[in-house]
Amino acid sequence: MRGLGGATQKEQTRDELLEVVRAERAARSGAKQRARAAGVVQRIWRGHRARRQLREALVSEWVASYGPMVGSPAARLSGREVADKLLPPLLFLLKPTVAAAAAAVAAHSLPAVQQSPTTPGRAATGLSPGMPAREGFAVSSSTAGMAVLLPPLGSPLSNMIRGSLALLLRTCSATDPQDSYLALGLTGEEPRRAAWRDQACRLLSTCCRLVGAPRMRDATPTHHHQQQQQGQQSRSVAAATAMTAAVAAVGGDPVIDAAAIRVAALLTDAASWKCLPATGSSSSSSSGALEVAAAEHAAAYLRSRLAQQPHSLFAALARLLAARQQQQGSMATEAAVAAPAVAGQQQQQQQLSRLLGLVLAVLRSALDLDPDLNSGPAGTAAAAAVPGALWVDGGGGAPPPPLPLSGCPACLSAFCRLVLVAPGLVGLVPQDMQVRFRSSGAFARLCRSVRQQLADRTVGDATAAAWCLTNLLQLLLGPQMHSLVPGGPGGKGAGAGGDAAKGPGVLSAPPDSLWGPGGEVAAELVDTAAALMEHMARGRLYGSPELAAAVSGLWPLAQRGLLVPLLTALESRSGGVESYSDMCCVAIELLPRLSAAFSDSGIRADVPGLLNALAFSPGILSRMWRWLCFALRLPRECPAAASRGLDVAALAGGYAGLQPRSARALGLFCRVYAQLLLVLDDGEFYELQQPLELAAARAVGTSLNSLVFHTYLPKPDANGSRAVPAPGPGDADFALLVEWAPRLLRALYERDVRRPYCQSLLWLAPYREMFGSEDEQPGQPPPHHQRQDDEDPFASAASAPDPADARIGPFTAGTVLQALVYGGGGGGGGGSAGGTGGADEGDEGDISAPGGSPALQTRAGEGCRPKSLASLLRMSPQAVPFSRRVDLLRALLAEDKRRGRWEVPGHAGGLQPIKVTIRRSSLIEDAYAGLASKGAGLKARLQVVFVNEAGMTEAGLDFGGLQKELLERVVSAGLDANYGLFTSTPDGLVYPNPAAERLDGGLALLEFMGLMFGKALYEGILLPVPFAHFFVARLQGRQPLFDDLSSLDPELHKNLLMVKRYEGDVSDMCLSFSADTDFLGCPVHHELLPGRGDMPVTNESRLLYCHLLADWHLNGKLGPPTAAFARGLFSLIPQASLRLFNPREFNQLLSGATADGPGGGGAAPLDVADMRRWTRYSGGYSADSATVKLFWRVVAELTPEQQSALLRFATSCSRPPLGGFRYLQPPLTVHKVECDAGLFAVIGGRDVERLPSASTCYNMLKLPNYRRASTLKTKLLYSITSGAGFELS
Repeated sequence: MRGLGGATQKEQTRDELLEVVRAERAARSGAKQRARAAGVVQRIWRGHRARRQLREALVSEWVASYGPMVGSPAARLSGREVADKLLPPLLFLLKPTVAAAAAAVAAHSLPAVQQSPTTPGRAATGLSPGMPAREGFAVSSSTAGMAVLLPPLGSPLSNMIRGSLALLLRTCSATDPQDSYLALGLTGEEPRRAAWRDQACRLLSTCCRLVGAPRMRDATPTHHHQQQQQGQQSRSVAAATAMTAAVAAVGGDPVIDAAAIRVAALLTDAASWKCLPATGSSSSSSSGALEVAAAEHAAAYLRSRLAQQPHSLFAALARLLAARQQQQGSMATEAAVAAPAVAGQQQQQQQLSRLLGLVLAVLRSALDLDPDLNSGPAGTAAAAAVPGALWVDGGGGAPPPPLPLSGCPACLSAFCRLVLVAPGLVGLVPQDMQVRFRSSGAFARLCRSVRQQLADRTVGDATAAAWCLTNLLQLLLGPQMHSLVPGGPGGKGAGAGGDAAKGPGVLSAPPDSLWGPGGEVAAELVDTAAALMEHMARGRLYGSPELAAAVSGLWPLAQRGLLVPLLTALESRSGGVESYSDMCCVAIELLPRLSAAFSDSGIRADVPGLLNALAFSPGILSRMWRWLCFALRLPRECPAAASRGLDVAALAGGYAGLQPRSARALGLFCRVYAQLLLVLDDGEFYELQQPLELAAARAVGTSLNSLVFHTYLPKPDANGSRAVPAPGPGDADFALLVEWAPRLLRALYERDVRRPYCQSLLWLAPYREMFGSEDEQPGQPPPHHQRQDDEDPFASAASAPDPADARIGPFTAGTVLQALVYGGGGGGGGGSAGGTGGADEGDEGDISAPGGSPALQTRAGEGCRPKSLASLLRMSPQAVPFSRRVDLLRALLAEDKRRGRWEVPGHAGGLQPIKVTIRRSSLIEDAYAGLASKGAGLKARLQVVFVNEAGMTEAGLDFGGLQKELLERVVSAGLDANYGLFTSTPDGLVYPNPAAERLDGGLALLEFMGLMFGKALYEGILLPVPFAHFFVARLQGRQPLFDDLSSLDPELHKNLLMVKRYEGDVSDMCLSFSADTDFLGCPVHHELLPGRGDMPVTNESRLLYCHLLADWHLNGKLGPPTAAFARGLFSLIPQASLRLFNPREFNQLLSGATADGPGGGGAAPLDVADMRRWTRYSGGYSADSATVKLFWRVVAELTPEQQSALLRFATSCSRPPLGGFRYLQPPLTVHKVECDAGLFAVIGGRDVERLPSASTCYNMLKLPNYRRASTLKTKLLYSITSGAGFELS
């Protein structure tokens, strides 16, 4: 700051000064830019005004010179006058400008590009001899595709275009060469012919642009138009106007369209040139042949030039296709279509056919020009049509220079973008062109062009992709496609004029030559089909009539005539089977989604059933398995007696060890094989050995068993590296394999359970390879001691082995249970294939955890942890030994008892026992009244009091023995036929009676019986009741299959097999889709197909009939009774725990080791050594006592039935505990009853007279001290067969 006369002034800073300078500079720059912009605007305006004045002058000159000639049909111009005077101004006026291109972009969404600089004067001049031969195509290819704007209808320029085309058509139709414009390309010097070709090329491109051009909107209708609108009163005229408006909405002038297409067709088709000498004329044959050859060359030259820049041609086709689509939509909305509208549609269809013919001719030229498609002897004929290849000089001079061979990709791309996606348009392609497309090179290029369109995202929605695939199939397989639609082209291929979208048909086997050398065509087809279907599946699908029509045309994909030859052609090609699998996997995913979309929209569509076609096509599964064995190094066969190599080393890494495309192929195999097993009966699988021999089926089983096992428990790598995580659920390449490999493995295993074809070692081989044979469980038999009389009989229960301590592999059952049920114990439960990572630190039961229980020797990798084993048990429980799964179930039930405090005495804070009094004369009634309402509360201890036949309360305390007797007695009474609750198969296996739901209170009693069986399983009490396998399957949540009917009704199963394999006409049997049964003499009718029960069974529907009838007997009739029984059972036992076992193993859980036969399989010999090992002694007995030794000798001599009776006498259960007597609680005790005997009892004197007795609540046998074995046996047999209660105690 500085003072000046008492005033102060702020000094500008440096930044402020710079800001002022920048503002002044910006102002000067802005002024310059505004001046420059004003100059540009003025130049553009002056240029626009000059062009407008020139256009008006040219139009006025044309009107004065040629306007009168248009109305006179006899007026005709010479060819030279047309070339020099008529066409130059027309071509100049119709030359595309930047403004026209912008309007075309707005109308047709064409790419807006800059125009190459050309001189209007040069374009307007006549055919000068010195003009370059290619000046007409001096602009870029993009500029050639730019459209023009048609002037308003009735304007002077519009009339000039119409009149010029009319005069041109008259001249082209002249027969005198002097008057024909076309003859100019055949006569004269070569420079003049070259100039004509150049002008003809520009004329051809202009005609295409005219057809594809939008029309300017005229806001002021003419007086003529107003009169037309006032006169439209009738409905027919209104309909015709609506059709015309639909065409006008997408641009175009019908008159100009027809004339321009006609001119373009004449220029490119030498056969229609009337100036050529007619066949048999008086002209010299040699000169006539030269003229014809020259004409053919000129037309081919024009086609090839258009093929280099086909954008305008295909833009014209796009405009006509859009008009056709709108016209069809307008007709679809009209209830009745007037005759003028129909005529207009026919005229438009005729124009479309002509233009499509031109497109195909140009495309043929493009294919002929492609060197890749015409190399070798096969391309000689095609190369003859290339301009310059076989030049015939009609008037001297050198042939034209060769053209650049770059038109094929552009033509194919446009053809794919417009023609292949159009509904039914491929049916208009002539047969000779279809044959050209079916050549290996052309079809391969076409498929690659389609995939490029998909990569560029120029293919539309799912409908366009579906039509593209439908048309591709029709192009390739037209001669082999035979329609079955009534009224369709019977016996003719779709390529012969049929419509591929008319519906399903029959596909005959194509010739092997169709697939090209090395299966090239097959590989391109499957790759393109997969890409198109992936495009369809990418978004949400909506059912529409258009999409339904397109999808119906995909029926060849579900034909054996295509699937089998395709696989045959691709087997020997590198990557061929993987590509085949990719296509099938995408289709299997897409087609059900399409069916659901059509069902939601209420639209009927014939969606092809590809999955069933693959499953039932002979040879596909066997070929795929052969390829998988080679690609993945799997065993092709597995002998029935094999004991080594059952753990496939190539699959030691599980899913993570597979390549993605190989995993997809294996997943497809699993999906298709599982689908076939649903309907494959045992006769086909075992006797006919379809689709694979039994040795191959065993190889599939052992491979999948290793794959699934090692997915969750991978082996370590040879270099000790960390296990690779398995693919997650979102990995598309592995999705099919992750879902269907365990399912197929389970299906093969269940078939083996029903009718064995494998040794049991096959399913356990990976477990034994990794963890060794079934290890000895912890817990040794207690030392034999003499228990005191006042000792608590349940004191030993505290020292009994805890089920949670049992070993399952390297872990305890409790640790695995925690991961399986509660998500703990090693990182949580993992049901997906992703649970194969490294072990978490601090995992309970980890094989490396310090201070934990010693782990077993194992070959498991780092990914082995409790949650991995839990996931394996969920997906493939049969891979773990049965005894280990039983240990897991015991641990589960023990944990449930602990959490619910069900076994804690009331005085210790537990629940009070359920007290129930049972009269032996009314077992079911009293038990139902006292226990049926308890539900899950029945897990508590029962305190049972029996009342005998005399009405007296039986002596005894219930410490578990009376509960066991109650369950046995109630179940035995419930199986009585008088109640009608259960019935049995011819093999003696029990299942609920289907008629029980019609009995008063039948379902409630069945639910109660489910409670009783659940209580027995919960307490580990064995019941001598084996269940039918189909009934167990229903309890496990699975659906019994066709062959399960053989155990329910062998005669019905036999009859259905006869129907299935009947070689004649099944309709002769007069079967229908209905079933009849009877209830208490009253017939009951059931329709297998609701509403179509009277539909007769034919050869085509007999497989459906057989499976529907079997399903009704196995699932329909048994549905309500099984559901009632399951409600009671699942109140105590979780359903998921039953899925750990197959039906045979479930019966062992329920009834003992030999429980899967009639009557429970009969009584099996006791394991006396195991029983002796775990028996305790009291009252003075020891293992070395003489009477004890006599007792075990007598027990070993008893029959199995007598041994069971002895066990029942001592424990109230006739079967040993599952897993051995180590699980009997309280332990079996032999108590000494001191009795006097004679001095010579040992040698035949008087022995002890007292009978043995028992305390079943203690599992105690009270055995007098007999001296002789004979006496002991006699007294023991008397006691165990007397049937007395506690009277002998």
